[in-house]
Amino acid sequence: MKRRIVLIEDDPDIAALVEDMLVELGHRVEICPDLPTGAIDAQADLVITDLLALRSYDPEAAREWIARVRAAFPGAAVIVSTAHAPAAAAGGPALGADAVLSKPFDVDMFGQTVDSLLGT
Repeated sequence: MKRRIVLIEDDPDIAALVEDMLVELGHRVEICPDLPTGAIDAQADLVITDLLALRSYDPEAAREWIARVRAAFPGAAVIVSTAHAPAAAAGGPALGADAVLSKPFDVDMFGQTVDSLLGT
């Protein structure tokens, strides 16, 4: 069964790469360059988000960003994808996310994390 994954990523090259990996895993992907505002389809099984607003890591700002993502997609699991080493080291629970994946991705770990959160 195809699951709906929303990818919030402002880098088009990374978005295309992640989309390819998710499609290969059998999922539907919607790419958003920023957190959608206004009327959106909030039905998603999983949201993968970069810490878009952060140019340098700030734990409080990261938690606020994830809270906004969770409010926009209330039933979805959330993965943070980040190149910020302190964010990756903090881990998902510290940020309010279900998991954190460091860029560049380990493809196997990426797939395992997505499958685990989707229960597949």
